[in-house]
Amino acid sequence: MFRKHWKKFVLAIASLFWFGCGDDSSSSDEKTACSFEGGVCPEYGVDGYLCENPEDFNSPDIDEKCTFIPRDPCTDYYKCEDGASCYKQENETVMNCYDAQGNPIPQDEIESRYYEKEDTH
Repeated sequence: MFRKHWKKFVLAIASLFWFGCGDDSSSSDEKTACSFEGGVCPEYGVDGYLCENPEDFNSPDIDEKCTFIPRDPCTDYYKCEDGASCYKQENETVMNCYDAQGNPIPQDEIESRYYEKEDTH
């Protein structure tokens, strides 16, 4: 009897293993935590003006005589529990994330999959 129905038996066992494997990504609504790892700010973090004539620094119409040069923003870096890494520019609410292989994660996935873990110290 086993020789006659061995294919059905193997198929039944394979299907048991197949149905035992679930896709956790679709069944879970839990978000992954991303913890603050540190920040980087430019060495010279001050907004300023570039003036050709040094006397223009004290002029009331400095905006017209000189060029305003904003400083580069600080960047905060995060490490996520699933191996992804994220960064966020100063004064922005949007995080940019990359998976463990370095591939960018689309913004809608970031918002649905990750949250910024509060620092406890």
